[in-house]
Amino acid sequence: MPAEKGPGFTRTKEDLLHIGSVTGYLDGAGALTLIDTRAADGFVQTLEKVMFTSSTALAGAGGTQTFKIRKGGATGTVVLSFTIVLADFVTTAGKSKTYPVLAADDDKARFSDADTLSLTRDAGGTAFSGGAGVIQLVWRQKPQARL
Repeated sequence: MPAEKGPGFTRTKEDLLHIGSVTGYLDGAGALTLIDTRAADGFVQTLEKVMFTSSTALAGAGGTQTFKIRKGGATGTVVLSFTIVLADFVTTAGKSKTYPVLAADDDKARFSDADTLSLTRDAGGTAFSGGAGVIQLVWRQKPQARL
């Protein structure tokens, strides 16, 4: 008898943060909490990856900024750390880069409706002088089971 299989994952993409200019997001070297304790959407979902897409070319002398997606507040569990690097986005607008959650962190990346999500920027980055873009989250979840 063949193995029984359920429905596949549903994947959704949502905008987490629109960066209209570097000011306050990509232009400094200090630690920042950009989003604190945002309610997770959905009944149970797993963060699969983060995408950054530039809406204008990024500029600056070797700009790099590291961000962390956390479960909980600004000091919560780090689910994913990703670094936006000038070299990946310097030539034109519309470039994107994907930052996947490591398989070992899959359990940490599972959010229920009781969990909150935060976005922080690490101290020690190199400032960008120009650019804009959007940080997006890609979630996967199973369809809700019928009772």
